[in-house]
Order: sequence, then C-alpha cells, then structure tokens
Amino acid sequence: MAEKYLIRDADNEGEYELDRQDGVVRVRRAGSDEWKQVELQQIGESPLYLLMVDSKPMELFLQRRRGGALATIGRHQFDYDVERWRPRSAGPASRKEASGPRRITAPMTGSIVEVRCHPGQTVQPGDVLLVIESMKMNNELRSPAAGVVEQVPVTAGERVTAGQLLVAVNASPAPEA
Repeated sequence: MAEKYLIRDADNEGEYELDRQDGVVRVRRAGSDEWKQVELQQIGESPLYLLMVDSKPMELFLQRRRGGALATIGRHQFDYDVERWRPRSAGPASRKEASGPRRITAPMTGSIVEVRCHPGQTVQPGDVLLVIESMKMNNELRSPAAGVVEQVPVTAGERVTAGQLLVAVNASPAPEA
C-alpha cells in the first residue's frame, strides 16, 4: 500500500504517493497514472546525493530541516514542507458553512513537546497550535481554520494517545466572496 505525503512550497501544494516493494521505490503525484522509479544515494557523509529518476541521474544537494528540506538541483532551489497526508475532514465543502467548532486530535500516540496556544487566543489557518513528539520526530499541529481557541486540555510533557482531543477551535465564518 502506498504512503501519501503532502508537499508544499511557497507557491504550490501537492499530494504524492510513495510505494516501496521488493527494494524498489516508486513515486507519483496523486491522481496520476504514471509512476516514477526513484533511488536516492548519499555521497559519503555530505549533504550531496545522487538522485535517480527512471534511471536518469541528477545531483541533489539536500539540507534537511524540521518538517521539510531545502533541495538544490543544478541552479534551482526548492524549499519544501513535507508531512504525511491526512484526509480532509468530511463535511460541508462550502466556505460559507466552514464556521463552528473544530477538534484537533492527536494523529498518533506521543508526548506534547510544546503548547503554542491558549484559550481565548485568535488563530489563523496554518498557525502552529502545538508540537507533538512521536518516534523521536517532532510534528507541528496547525490550525485548520481562522478562529478562537476554546479549549487546550493538554500541557507540555503530557503523554497522549491517538484520537485524544488536543485543541478545540471555534472557527470564524469565512468572508463572502
């Protein structure tokens, strides 16, 4: 089964699928029928890599950072944020109906590293609400909408389980277009 990732840069956002079978790694943009076979080999201990895409070699300079990477291929530089893809919450698709309570729950079992919001605080879409550590990786949980934080029933250092309520945001109605 393919893993899905959401990859974002300053201008674009895309969902990509990664499939690993019998030592072969394939990648495709979600919705595309075309898979690309990829291989990434680090050159020594340096941030220089050999990237093979369908047997075509490319030199890649990769600087990893929390939540993404800065990649240089030739003269082109890409600053990406990468996170595991999560299905958008089911519900009304209309922007007009996007107000109301939003529950941000733990996507996995882990420990709360940092709480960056408090009840009564106004937040914007994408604002980091808290950081959860799981499997030695820190994951930023962001606000899904503009609104006011109503509840933060967790504290830094607390152990949480998947599905546990972390933050409740009362989303503001979206402005009419």
